[in-house]
Amino acid sequence: MSKASTTLNVIALLAIAAYFASPDAQTISEKAQRDDIVNVSKDDPTMLAAMRKARSTLSSFLTLSQAPEPRMEGFSVKVAVRDHGQVEYFWITPFERKDGQFSGAINNRPRSVRNVSFGQTITFAENEIVDWMYMDDGKMKGSYTTCAILKKEPRAEADAMMKQYGLACDM
Repeated sequence: MSKASTTLNVIALLAIAAYFASPDAQTISEKAQRDDIVNVSKDDPTMLAAMRKARSTLSSFLTLSQAPEPRMEGFSVKVAVRDHGQVEYFWITPFERKDGQFSGAINNRPRSVRNVSFGQTITFAENEIVDWMYMDDGKMKGSYTTCAILKKEPRAEADAMMKQYGLACDM
């Protein structure tokens, strides 16, 4: 497994790590390893701002993903999947664009929705993408929703995760 793939898997887990995981999971890293889920209000201003920022830069990301520099890898997008009133967000990697639609594999284990599975290929429209990320020479770019989650964590834990994955968040 490549370093980018391993990093994407950890970040996929982080993206769904629970704020209120079991008492055994204390740090954000431990929560991510448990593959717990984050429950964020649909009106959460920090998460909504993160999604707006990702959407406002999506066009540049998509252009870059078509012709990346050799040091760039692990291009991923995040989309929502809805099932019987439940909404769960997934990192999709790899993804491709064809005939105005996108498709790619779900890269984390579903917890709330039952209509998709890990590794399943789904099709989605550009306007359904709420975040994006890639690795650039070992540094994570994008991943604004992960930053939104980290803003709710104790500063020392958030700093440790950002350092570990080369993620720069405006804290």
